[in-house]
Amino acid sequence: MAINQGYFAFEVQQPNAAHKDIVLAVDFNFYGTRMVTASSDHKLKVFDRKDDNWTLIDTWSAHSAEITDVKWNGPFMGEVLGSVGEDGTFRLWQENATEMPQGGRRFSCIYEIKSSTNVPFMSLDFKNINRETWVALATRDGFLTVLEPVDHENLTNWQSIHANYLIGIPDREDESSFKVAFHKEKLPSWTAIRAGLDRKALSLAFAAMNTVIVLRAVKDANSSYRFYQAAELTGARALVRDVAWANGSMRGWDVIATASKDGCVRVYELRPEGSGTSAESLPTTSVPEIKEPTSNPTRGGRNAPSGIGAGLASGSNTKGPVREAGNSPGSIKETVTMTEELNLHQGAMWRVAFSQGGEVLVATGDDGAVTTWKRAMSGRWLEYAEVNVTSE
Repeated sequence: MAINQGYFAFEVQQPNAAHKDIVLAVDFNFYGTRMVTASSDHKLKVFDRKDDNWTLIDTWSAHSAEITDVKWNGPFMGEVLGSVGEDGTFRLWQENATEMPQGGRRFSCIYEIKSSTNVPFMSLDFKNINRETWVALATRDGFLTVLEPVDHENLTNWQSIHANYLIGIPDREDESSFKVAFHKEKLPSWTAIRAGLDRKALSLAFAAMNTVIVLRAVKDANSSYRFYQAAELTGARALVRDVAWANGSMRGWDVIATASKDGCVRVYELRPEGSGTSAESLPTTSVPEIKEPTSNPTRGGRNAPSGIGAGLASGSNTKGPVREAGNSPGSIKETVTMTEELNLHQGAMWRVAFSQGGEVLVATGDDGAVTTWKRAMSGRWLEYAEVNVTSE
């Protein structure tokens, strides 16, 4: 059913509010009161919402090439956002509220890192537990980097806790797609904790080409993170463009959704082995062991990284191995079930997201329609509304 009532398009009636080129990424802060947009014109724009109106706060040149992704950090460490661009850099920006609005200097760069493979980043995501912060970065050739601050009270100095390829490097002529999404809640699901998963484990979904690798990270006796593959989400017949992890740890299992170029939105449930909560009528796939790629991580002809990225590059090989599930303390073996394959859109899917409570699923694609589904008591996802933003 198509519903357009109650939805409206907003325009910012201010000089210089519009970008000069296509907008590639948009993100809202934790409270939905601030919005940042990233564009091919190399600029970021920040808007504030007040009384249902959006006001342009500042515009600045954030990268020397088009900006492919931008995200707000959590609300506990000030007004901080991160961006990645085709210039191969990740930059962290912090707001100085004493600077004049629209002066171009309200947000200053407090940290920068170059891609250690000399291939541009294409995706980033933040994870926050109170005042602790982590950031995950993915390059166009599938190199995953996870960073944490040396001191969580200071976001100007970061260290790598994981840096490696999880799949083989795609050929240059192949279209590629990589996306990262953290599990945002403070604790994993209670059944996973009961099965032995460390309460402080980090969980990350990494969309790599036409599959999604679910990673968990636990600390060892030396307080170093050890990453292992918890699951692999398969079934997509084309590139996976986006991945989202639903909140709701108390439900007893994890819910992850993907948006694929084949036009489908797929919903998966991830449960600990032997938890007794899985649906027996649905087929499950066991968790495969991740295989390290045999190809050289750096292609021929690439220059060695320099400057800010050199420190990460020098330690990347020692941070790489991903262990098998259940082979280290605090890790568990899990099974994954694809519970829904939703195909209502005409054309490729590009974005998927859950509501704050994890009970509503939203997706959009090439057809310009925004479709929402709600989870029924039976566990099925039923279409709730459709907003066709291209219709008059």
